[in-house]
Amino acid sequence: MELTQCLYAWLDELQNGRRVSAATYDAYKRDLEHAIAWLESQGLSSIGSIGRHHLVRYLQVCREEGSRSSTVSRRLASIRSFYRFLTRVGYTDRDPSMHVELPRQELARPVPLTLDQVEQLMAAPSTDSPAGLRDKAMLELLYGSGIRVSELLSMKAGDPQPSLGYVKVCSPRNKERVVPLGQIAAGWMSLYLREGRPGLLEQRVGMGSLARKGVAEPEELFLNVSGEPLSRQGFWKIIKKHARISGIEDGGAITPHTLRTSFAAHMLERGADLRAVQEMMGHEGIVSTERYAGTDRPRVKDVYEQAHPRAGARAAMIQQEDERQ
Repeated sequence: MELTQCLYAWLDELQNGRRVSAATYDAYKRDLEHAIAWLESQGLSSIGSIGRHHLVRYLQVCREEGSRSSTVSRRLASIRSFYRFLTRVGYTDRDPSMHVELPRQELARPVPLTLDQVEQLMAAPSTDSPAGLRDKAMLELLYGSGIRVSELLSMKAGDPQPSLGYVKVCSPRNKERVVPLGQIAAGWMSLYLREGRPGLLEQRVGMGSLARKGVAEPEELFLNVSGEPLSRQGFWKIIKKHARISGIEDGGAITPHTLRTSFAAHMLERGADLRAVQEMMGHEGIVSTERYAGTDRPRVKDVYEQAHPRAGARAAMIQQEDERQ
């Protein structure tokens, strides 16, 4: 069977069978198209003609071309998922990716913003326009709830319930969860729903989009300045803009994920239960949440000194009593 035919079958499975997010679909598609293009350049066009040594050489070429270890690892992971699908549906009876070793890499610990930096970033949007209200609400929602950017952008207009203090989100794997919403984030969400979103919809009407017969109002909560659903690229530009306006040192390193990292780190630093944070963030395993613990190591010592019965001031008192005896 031809490689391209196998790829189309796998992409159909991802989109219609597994119903993965658009970002996940695009990542698989990009990785496998890259691999298949190289394999075909070597005269390998059928799935049965590929052996382990071909995949090993492909990964070597990736490294030689300057790809990072994380990129090479991701491409191999995509190839392995591809072959698991092909063997399961019977397109091939062997998996040459099974014994290809992944390059070892250290997972970088997420770096959160400081509390002062969070305040600087939150103060950056000007809230005198519908777009400014939207930006403020999105930043406060991300930091106030720890949800993913994909979850933020897929939210429907009826999902947030700011008056009740929660927001309903759907994970990339279509698992719904309810996340608490703090008072500040809830206040800005209410203002966006009351004034910001209707203002963006008015701009859509002004451009004639809704005037066309049969065109319904978009369901998505967050809209762009044309009144259409905000894209991931659009949000990336928004957070980069406000990071620059905020004047935060190294603000160029701030990404949409930075606010999710900061949410988790600040919650755990203040004694939040690890399992509760795991549930709020939608992590399937506790290991993912543990990566956010310990981002501020001096805090651990402070907690120990305050909490342990034989540490800190109480330990000094016990020691003095022992010396008197």
